[in-house]
Amino acid sequence: MTQAVLDLARPVAAPTGDAPMVLDIRAADAFYGKAQVLFGVSVSVRRGQVVSLIGANGAGKSTTLNLVMGRLRPATGSVELDGRSIAGLSTESIIAAGVACVPQRRRIFSTLTVLENLEVGAYVRRKDRAGVARTLEEVCALFPVLAKKAHMMGGVLSGGEQQMLAIGRGLMSNPSLLLLDEPSMGISPKLTTEMFADIRRIAETGRTVLIVEQNAYAALGISDHGYVLENGAVALEGPAARLMHDDYVRQTYLGA
Repeated sequence: MTQAVLDLARPVAAPTGDAPMVLDIRAADAFYGKAQVLFGVSVSVRRGQVVSLIGANGAGKSTTLNLVMGRLRPATGSVELDGRSIAGLSTESIIAAGVACVPQRRRIFSTLTVLENLEVGAYVRRKDRAGVARTLEEVCALFPVLAKKAHMMGGVLSGGEQQMLAIGRGLMSNPSLLLLDEPSMGISPKLTTEMFADIRRIAETGRTVLIVEQNAYAALGISDHGYVLENGAVALEGPAARLMHDDYVRQTYLGA
């Protein structure tokens, strides 16, 4: 594994309202058994955007990701990826369609090397060796520590390094949509700042990112758009910069 020289700082035009829609959830209701957990949730993510779902524990953030990943089916409403319905598809089919999810607590393979963990992430592209090699170089450029520790076991990495590995593994499938579930969990404030800067850099390469995060300040600080979820419903949404200055958001989620 060698470190590639990529110009990740190259400016990329900010996504506009005319950018293609990558994820479009419309008026989705969902249930766990007989208990309704999502109430008319609508979330849209356009190509090249970073979008955040913020809210307290139990607000419905991770449940919304479960809806996208096919672990939960909408009772009503729709879920579309790149203009095609994915509601009712298996998780495996959704991954093959271009969605990668970095779960809470990372869930890397502690007894595999860093390189082997990354290769697992590329399994759906295993026949595209040239493409996988290019993505591996991109991941190494984004997270140089992974190149340095390529042959170390994943379990000996620090928490922050394991999160880098988990995100890198997600990128290895070359997804059209990257889902991040609580990426700051278990990471120090300093590393959280660095991690979110890395996530912004991922978007600046043209990728599309949806973040679920309790750390509203960190998430909104790098996002283009945000949604506030409360009790399984969207309570507020808008440009991230506007939400950062919204009195309700500041008092409830930003400690202001």
